[in-house]
Amino acid sequence: GLAFSDKFPYLFSCGEDKQVRCWDLETNQVIRHYHGHLSGVFCLALHPTLDVLVTGGRDAVARVWDMRTKTALHVLSGHEHTVASILTKSTHPQIITGSHDNTIKMWDLAAGKCFTTLTHHQKSIRAMVQPTFENTFTSGAADC
Repeated sequence: GLAFSDKFPYLFSCGEDKQVRCWDLETNQVIRHYHGHLSGVFCLALHPTLDVLVTGGRDAVARVWDMRTKTALHVLSGHEHTVASILTKSTHPQIITGSHDNTIKMWDLAAGKCFTTLTHHQKSIRAMVQPTFENTFTSGAADC
């Protein structure tokens, strides 16, 4: 997974090696590492208004990080398989995760708790996108 910061000249990357890195694009150097996932990390997202990074991977959790201090703010557990897609929403500080367990979970960012689980897909969630003009999102899975 890759994500560019809209606020800073940073690129965030993650991979099979369990590593999440923050690259300074002005110096082409890794300036931060985020440690905590127990297996490969496959997706990440930056919150649009807060300095928060969210990562997800094969260990079936999403981790919420303070982007600057590298502090883990929350471990969002509840999925039974790989977290494959993450969205962040600024309207009601929340995180949406899609998993290979066929579910989508909506999380309250402040509390770090799941408040809704969607179970409409029959196969793994592979991707999610959200338009900028609506308070909705779309999910894609292997059953679509």
